[in-house]
Amino acid sequence: MARPKLIITADDYGMSPRFNQGMLEAARAGLVTSISVMIKRKYIRKSELLNLAVSLGLHLELKPSSSYREITSQIARFKKRFDRLPDYLDGHQHQHITPENIGHVIRAAQRYQLPVRSRLLEDRNMLRQGNVVTPDNFISWHPDRLAVLTKRLRETKIFPISELVVHPGYFDPHCRYKYNQERGVELVFLKSERFARLTKGFSLLSYENCFRSIED
Repeated sequence: MARPKLIITADDYGMSPRFNQGMLEAARAGLVTSISVMIKRKYIRKSELLNLAVSLGLHLELKPSSSYREITSQIARFKKRFDRLPDYLDGHQHQHITPENIGHVIRAAQRYQLPVRSRLLEDRNMLRQGNVVTPDNFISWHPDRLAVLTKRLRETKIFPISELVVHPGYFDPHCRYKYNQERGVELVFLKSERFARLTKGFSLLSYENCFRSIED
């Protein structure tokens, strides 16, 4: 029986240089397999990302109700910056799968043939009905709920492909985003033996390699 696949994605690249530092550190250590880029932010360095062995996705920043044009504009901006399309799409605070936005995201994913992050069964089914590939399971976590993460990772082995979203980084006193100090705690945990044991039963793959392996 094939080992279940796990994509470990670090979100919010570009929001803060201190957050970026932690994500790069985690990627170089092989602790994350994909990084989601906030293409509208100013703290983006193409060279440091392209030297990593990870997939690069577009972390769409959308309002609860955005237009198709706004989504394709961010895709075009990513392509101009990195000279290629993103490997996948997801959204900050899951705004890409709101009832008002998911149809536009599906249309864009179809146009550019991109995988999309799903969170719940309902949006997963909608994506697949539109012939958009997406992982079979989604896991989020918080440093205060390690027992929940442990349980979810054990249970998730029944799914062929799961995505675990993480936010490694370092505290940035100049960033007002509320999820800030917790990023350092996440980074420490990702480096821990406990996390290594929790993920031991999975094949850790990037978005790109995970879905390429399915097509092959």
